[in-house]
This record gives sequence, C-alpha cells and structure tokens, in this order.
Amino acid sequence: MKIFANRKFAISIAVAAAVLATLLGVRGSLNRLARDAEATFYDGVYLKDEGYTQPAIDTYISRRIDTALRLAAAMDAYPELAGGAEALMSARRSLSEAKSIREKFTENEKMQRVFVELVEKARGLELSERDREEVENCSSTFSGAQTAIQNSRYNQHARSFMDGASILARVLKPFLFVSQPQVFA
Repeated sequence: MKIFANRKFAISIAVAAAVLATLLGVRGSLNRLARDAEATFYDGVYLKDEGYTQPAIDTYISRRIDTALRLAAAMDAYPELAGGAEALMSARRSLSEAKSIREKFTENEKMQRVFVELVEKARGLELSERDREEVENCSSTFSGAQTAIQNSRYNQHARSFMDGASILARVLKPFLFVSQPQVFA
C-alpha cells in the first residue's frame, strides 16, 4: 500500500485520469456533432445565409415513394405494364424498408431506374387521357423531388460537421474512432 502514498504515483494517476477524461469528452462531443449532422437528413438543413430550414431529403424520398405508388396503381390496369408496375412496387417497398442513409440512396437509385423504365413504356402505349395525365403528373412530381434531393445541402453539411471543432478535436479525431455522418451518395 506504500505505492498509493507515493506523491509521484498519485500525480501520475491524476494526470492519466484527466487525459482519459479529456479524450472521452472530446470523442463524445464529436460523435454528438456527427449525430446532429446526420439528423438533418430527417429534419432538414438550416441555411444560415438564407435564414430558413431546407426541407429534409427524407421528406422528398417519402414524396417519391408515394408518387411511385400512384404510378404503379394507375399502370397496373394495363397488361403490357403490369410487370413494370410490379417491379416499381418492389423497388418502392425496398426503399421504404431501407434503414441507413446509404441504403436509402442505393434503393432510391434503383427505384429511379425502374420508374423511368415504366414511364417510357407507358408513353409508348395508347393510354386513356386520364392515365396519360397521371403519367405526366407522376413523372413531374418524381423528377422534381429528385432535383430537390440533388440540390439539398445535406451532404455538404454532413461532410463539414467538424468545421466548428477546435484544433485539438481535429488533431485527436483520427485516434478517437469518431464516426462520420453518412452522406446521401
């Protein structure tokens, strides 16, 4: 027990505890920053320079999911398009079930291809006036939501989540196993 009475040992333990507490605190703060940046995928990105919150990418994904359902339901009535409508419903379901941001990106891209393919086939057929208008409305809504996703500043925000961090945090980040926010790409 003499070792605990030694002043040098006590100081060493205190310094080690302070360093460990600092490292854990910095790691916790950086992980919180990363989580906050990732949350803007679902909540929207606040644009300081423009003074408003840009709608979330997740909102536009939901719009695309709903639009895909509308198109698939309308085109299912045509035997030539039933397979494409079924494929679109499958792609829609996969996107709806995607959990991570990266998965959502991958499934969104797949649904995009299937949607465009179905629209092209539908435009080549003799559709009723109402269904032709539905194809055009769905196509416009679907591509508008994709344009909004592409114009979102979420990825920029996610990649620059460390901009406000101190120099110490930037130096320590590689050693602290801080998780990067997922980008929608």
